[in-house]
Amino acid sequence: MSVVYAVLATFSIGLSDFLASDVTKRTRSVEVTSTVLFSGVVVMVVTTLFWPGEPTATDLVYGALAGVANGVAILLLFVAYSRASLHSTAPVAAVVMSCGPVLWDVLVLGNTPSTVASVGLSLGIVAIALSSYERGQSAGGLSGVFAAVLAGIAFSVLLILLSYIGDAAGGSPLLVQRFVAFLVAMSVSRSTGPRIFPKARADSITSLWVGVFAAGAVILFIMAIREGSLAVASVVSSQYAAVAVLLGVLVRGQRMWWWQGLGLGGSSIAVALIAIG
Repeated sequence: MSVVYAVLATFSIGLSDFLASDVTKRTRSVEVTSTVLFSGVVVMVVTTLFWPGEPTATDLVYGALAGVANGVAILLLFVAYSRASLHSTAPVAAVVMSCGPVLWDVLVLGNTPSTVASVGLSLGIVAIALSSYERGQSAGGLSGVFAAVLAGIAFSVLLILLSYIGDAAGGSPLLVQRFVAFLVAMSVSRSTGPRIFPKARADSITSLWVGVFAAGAVILFIMAIREGSLAVASVVSSQYAAVAVLLGVLVRGQRMWWWQGLGLGGSSIAVALIAIG
């Protein structure tokens, strides 16, 4: 079931990022981030009501630390989307995001995946890296890619911290996580501009939906790591970039280079190998 939850998280993140990459081109990325995380708080309040538990103080601390990482990660990712194409930024953030938890799972936690799963993990990272390369990056595009790298590092920290929340904690630590992330984004938005949320109603509504899908992905990721390993859940979830890029091609008619298509195909094979392993 771990891979199933992770695949569902993949589609949820991919859809949220596809929508976010569009709205961040029209309005300030920090305002989009604040709205996304506010929506996530609402989702987590409802989740906590239906997912009671017995969180310890440690669980809540990990939730708060994860919130800081989450706020920083989404701020950076949306800056990347505002400066460069979805093609070049989503896969970069995804591959960096997946490397940290894999190394942590193997080197720190001592979990050793099977040979088939190891091949799938390696292929998944290579596939996302392959699909991220795009010709003729402008200076703005390169700065967007750099922001995506930083976002990937922050997401790595987020996933590792989430893995330390206890199985009996319920939804409370996730509510703390989303609320702290919202405070981070709101503070940055207010200190850098006149508004916390987008001015245009359509942009606000889109951002709210992004937040719903993003919050759902966090819940699914928690369920995935409780059923399996951090490395497997992280790499499978990182294939969200393939979903986001494919949506960009199918819906917006964005160009895809042949090696990016090869990378997307490799992502599918990687998930299959991980599931088999």
